[in-house]
Amino acid sequence: MEATQNVVAPLSARRRNRRKPRVTKPARPRPLALGYIRVSSTEQIEAGASLDSQRAILESKAEAMGWDIEIIDGDAGISAKDITGRPALTIALARLAAGDADYLVAAALDRISRSVSDVSGLMTRSVEEEWGLVCLRESIDTSTAMGRAFVQIAAVFAELERGLVSERTKAGMAQKKLEGSVFGKPSKLDPAVRARINAQYAAGVTCTQIARELAAEGVPTAHGGQWRAGTVRYLVLAADAKAA
Repeated sequence: MEATQNVVAPLSARRRNRRKPRVTKPARPRPLALGYIRVSSTEQIEAGASLDSQRAILESKAEAMGWDIEIIDGDAGISAKDITGRPALTIALARLAAGDADYLVAAALDRISRSVSDVSGLMTRSVEEEWGLVCLRESIDTSTAMGRAFVQIAAVFAELERGLVSERTKAGMAQKKLEGSVFGKPSKLDPAVRARINAQYAAGVTCTQIARELAAEGVPTAHGGQWRAGTVRYLVLAADAKAA
């Protein structure tokens, strides 16, 4: 009797067999976008403007693109260090995976996550599960090849910037302590101005634009100098570090 031979499938075929089955999306008259809005600090929540600003920006984008949009706002006050511990985002991602929506849209990438691994993972998921990740400030859209490339680059440099700022801040504080400086003095910056900056940045306004508006209105800085993009960025990073 002739022995039966074991035939091993090619590697490419075995990889295809391990892929998740495609989800059949229900027929919709227009694409459905899940608009994710979030603020990370109590100060921003109490300011009230940030969530409303993000909502208005996303609704305007959806109208321009011909999408229906559903706003997801259940994670207010939760940090964006990573995507764990955010129930509203978890539910939104499950709906996208199930084919119940076509896009996850945010005013800025850091509204979703500041983690490179999280962002890369979401980008991969969006491609495999056939939904789009769209971030307006960075002009990201993972439904395009350029968008998929840019989202990785932007996330890497965002994490690099935070790391460099953290290193410089720690080195500066250590030097000040050696010189006998005492920390913890009350900030001279009006809390309302600080809240406004955080709210506008969370809504997708750039640091340069915020600085120009404050300078044009004659709003004083903490030390009486000029408003610059770097000054605004420092205040935003300080607020994020405090909220984390």
